[in-house]
Amino acid sequence: MKVFILTIIISLSVSAYASDYKKRNGVLSLTPEGGYARFNINASYDATSGVCELDGKAMPSVTQQGQRNRWVYNDQSSMCIAVISELTSGAMQVITKDCDSYCGVSAIGAMDGKYNKNK
Repeated sequence: MKVFILTIIISLSVSAYASDYKKRNGVLSLTPEGGYARFNINASYDATSGVCELDGKAMPSVTQQGQRNRWVYNDQSSMCIAVISELTSGAMQVITKDCDSYCGVSAIGAMDGKYNKNK
């Protein structure tokens, strides 16, 4: 019984930090875990058939003015870089560079933008 209760408490404490954010035709899931953040981005442009999907582990980075937190993902094999910034407003800003290989042709660049907290 103690193990069961402990499992529930741990599950609730971890999920309290997991958050989903959305923008038009895009979803960002972010879970801070210790010194890094696990993330998943899925985005497209309107009714096009192409989709972008990127997930991984982003490392913390120095924040700039107007930011609470900032994480950087760097895929050495494809040169893809994604910067995920938590803004003081609570929204997330995503900027990618050289991440085209994670997208269908008609969705290139769709991951970039401001994602608001999913309500």
